[in-house]
Amino acid sequence: MLEEDDLNDALTVLGSERNAVLPDGFMDGVWLLAGRLEEAKQRRNRSVFFLAMAMIGLGAGFGVTQAPAKAQTAGYQLVEGTDLSPAALLHVQP
Repeated sequence: MLEEDDLNDALTVLGSERNAVLPDGFMDGVWLLAGRLEEAKQRRNRSVFFLAMAMIGLGAGFGVTQAPAKAQTAGYQLVEGTDLSPAALLHVQP
């Protein structure tokens, strides 16, 4: 198999000559280099996707921290001060 420098040299020779002879293992080197480039591209895509998901998660986490930490009683303006328990609604005396 060819190393990247040998492959680049062979490609340079092929580009400059009309009837150049391919060295042994040339196509194996081409496919190996193509595989390395594809692997590097996939690794970059996974890293970018992971970072994007992390930023979305952190952004959502920081956005939620503004919510109150304890339960608050709900205030209903229409029935403020009215006892809405079942006993009061059924007029049952305890």
